[in-house]
Amino acid sequence: MDTRHIRHFMALVECGSFARASEVVHLSQPALSRSIQELERQLGARLFDRGRFGVVLTAHGRAALPHVRGLLAAAESLRQEVEAIDELETGELNIGTGPYPALALMDKVCARFVDQYPGIRLNIRTDNWQDLRLALLDHEIELFVADTGELSGDPDLEITHLPQPEVVVFCRHDHPLAQATGVVWGDLLDYPIAMTRVPEDMERNIQAMSAQQGGLKRRIECDNIAMLAAIVTGSKAISIAPRPIVADLLDSGKVTTVSVSGIETLRTRYGVLQRCGRPLSPAAAKFHSMVLEFAKLK
Repeated sequence: MDTRHIRHFMALVECGSFARASEVVHLSQPALSRSIQELERQLGARLFDRGRFGVVLTAHGRAALPHVRGLLAAAESLRQEVEAIDELETGELNIGTGPYPALALMDKVCARFVDQYPGIRLNIRTDNWQDLRLALLDHEIELFVADTGELSGDPDLEITHLPQPEVVVFCRHDHPLAQATGVVWGDLLDYPIAMTRVPEDMERNIQAMSAQQGGLKRRIECDNIAMLAAIVTGSKAISIAPRPIVADLLDSGKVTTVSVSGIETLRTRYGVLQRCGRPLSPAAAKFHSMVLEFAKLK
């Protein structure tokens, strides 16, 4: 049912004549008459009777009137809600982030977003890149920021690559390796290595570098960065992370970086990922733009 016919019906009710109603809706009287006839055809009943002093509602017309008012109110409410979403005054946005970007980038982006658009409900999922990909394709989130190493050839994804931060090895300030020089990867294997789940290519590099010492045997894997930091500061474990992640810890003096030669292959490749060929909602598009702004790509 065309809302134009419904609006014409309401105008005729309020004006009481085709002449006055046609002026209100900016139609000729014959065009308005055809619109009313089409509505009557769709409903299968006559809605108006012509009288000496104009038009009056039939019994069917009187029965239709409250429903017409409700439909017009609902249409106006829908228009206002769509407009509010376009203006980022209301709505909901579901996004995802890997553990490292959550602390190195997304925390700042999310803070700015909720400050500028308080009417948007922001739901943030922190997870590994495999599960975030599934959530994206299942329409549970609109975009996510994570390592793209294993996703660059995925036909279902559109990727905007971000600048890549330096990856550092770090340990407790009083760790035996804290002041050591000439450290190589094999020296790290004397201690537990705590890290998040890493992409397969980085995992292969780690295993290859560890092979001469019999492999990486003392490993702690956890996707919670705060817990990894607590493990490192409370034990002799060593960790590997992008420098921005541990910047505050380094500034506090609780941890220090270890200069390790031969680890250039351990690098991150972060990006913003969304479904290929699917436009983002207004809120998601604005969030995407903010990510690029904070990553200095805009």
